[in-house]
Amino acid sequence: MKFKGTAAMMAAFISLGIYYFFIDLPAEKKKTQEKEITGKVLPLKIANVSEFSLIKKNQTITLQQNTNNIWNLSQPFKVAGDNPEAESFLSAIEALEKSRVVESNPNNLSHYGLDAPAFKIHIKFKDGGEDTLLLGDDSPIGENIYLKLKSDSAVLLAATSKTTFDKSVYQFRDKTIFNFSSGSITKIQIKRNEHPLDLIREKEEWKVSGEVRAKADKDAVLALLQAIQFLRVKEFVNEKSVSLEPFGLKKPTTTLTLEDENKKSYSIDFGVTENGIYAKKGDAPGIFRVDAKFHNTLEKRNVDFLLKNLIEFEEKDVIVINIQSKKETIQAIRLEKDNWVIKSPKETPADMATIRSLLFDLKEAKLTEFIKLSTDATEAFGLDKPKRSFSLRTGDGKTIDLQFGNTNLNGDQVFAKRTGESAVFSVSKETTKKIFRSFHELRNKKLFKFEAEDINKIVIETQQTLFEMHKSGSTWSLLKPEKIEIKEFLGNDLLWAMIGMEFESFIETGKAPKLAGLVPPSYKVSLWKSKSYKFAELQVGNLDTNSQQYYAQIEGKNGYFQIKKKYLDSLPRELDTLKLQ
Repeated sequence: MKFKGTAAMMAAFISLGIYYFFIDLPAEKKKTQEKEITGKVLPLKIANVSEFSLIKKNQTITLQQNTNNIWNLSQPFKVAGDNPEAESFLSAIEALEKSRVVESNPNNLSHYGLDAPAFKIHIKFKDGGEDTLLLGDDSPIGENIYLKLKSDSAVLLAATSKTTFDKSVYQFRDKTIFNFSSGSITKIQIKRNEHPLDLIREKEEWKVSGEVRAKADKDAVLALLQAIQFLRVKEFVNEKSVSLEPFGLKKPTTTLTLEDENKKSYSIDFGVTENGIYAKKGDAPGIFRVDAKFHNTLEKRNVDFLLKNLIEFEEKDVIVINIQSKKETIQAIRLEKDNWVIKSPKETPADMATIRSLLFDLKEAKLTEFIKLSTDATEAFGLDKPKRSFSLRTGDGKTIDLQFGNTNLNGDQVFAKRTGESAVFSVSKETTKKIFRSFHELRNKKLFKFEAEDINKIVIETQQTLFEMHKSGSTWSLLKPEKIEIKEFLGNDLLWAMIGMEFESFIETGKAPKLAGLVPPSYKVSLWKSKSYKFAELQVGNLDTNSQQYYAQIEGKNGYFQIKKKYLDSLPRELDTLKLQ
């Protein structure tokens, strides 16, 4: 019995659910939709409209939607329409709500200005239906107007204004001048009486061509293309072929031509008169006005599009760096991602931090200003025989070269140019200094390369005492000159000091002078990987008081170093510095 009762309850619950979802809820939605529609002046959905006309006393403007849902004017003439403007106009009608019904069956429409309305809006629907909205006088109280549908006798009051719907042919017309994708354009040409401009895209790189040959600033070119793309007609002056002279178009001041990757051309002439800037598209007959600001954009010269970055590259793509100066010629080569080696003037590992710093500074470097756009006077800038040069080579075989000549009279700028380009520019002395790093700066100056965990014994031998430390597990202890506990961190700190130690200068040939104090040394530090295998020994001599650098050498290697005092003063050489306090 209990089971039967539960089953009956479940059946009743399911029945209620079915009733709610399939009968009650749809009915509720229908009521909501009906409520929305009852408040509307003209219940419509924009998607269902196929045509609308704005009928004024002296003009009718009609727009029709084509099969691609694009609005076009059909009256007073056939031209492309402004889609957003048409949609906005219909949205305003769709949103119209009646405040109240003023009179259901009026005897005299003239009381409301609806006998001869200021204008009417006639709408045709895709299902074949149609209706007309009449807009009458403003209400004497509040911001309302009287409205009436042709299909209904009632006079309505709605909170809106006639100016919302009082549109012109210009507003409904498509004012776009060119339709193109910025990414498809491969050529921009601006013809004018002086200083013509030619910009050409080769693959993904824009270049200034013509009387100036140089790499272009991609962002500046894209900004120009966007300005052209968003150019709009300010006023439609004439639709037919007329004399061009009154508009300054018989001999255009400027002609703009674009060409895309399919060789399609877009051309427009501009004429300047006292009354404004007039324009005409290619062979099209119409004349229109444009904003003077846009014409000012077209007055930009070659120099405005030249690349202000010294060079453009991706750090990951660089495989060779060449630096040539009066003092030395340096070549650094990337072996793998984070492994560079210097090949000349001497083969040696490179300092990765300095290589990264150099490439970062180079990527951020900007030229100061363009001095001369042609190379007919390179001798005056010292660029006929460059004093210094810098180049990068990327993995795809591309080479980027910079040549540097004389300094200016103030001595704070250096004249330079990119190989293969005609423009001469200036670069600040500070920027130039960051680029021309020396061999010493670029080389790896670390004295030792090892892993701290591989060292098990450290010996420090002064002229008076020998200190010997051993590691057991991760714990260091002192065995000589006496067996005592030492500071827990001391062994590892000493190893990290040796790993980070750099030389300030390195004399690779010949013996150290007597003043270096290396025969015998003041003290020695040796690192052992086992009891019998000595990995390295650093021998330290005298301190050069002028430079505050110690003389030093590594056992078994030619040459000697000078090392900054800060690196060596931290090494313990007295028993008290090893003991636990």
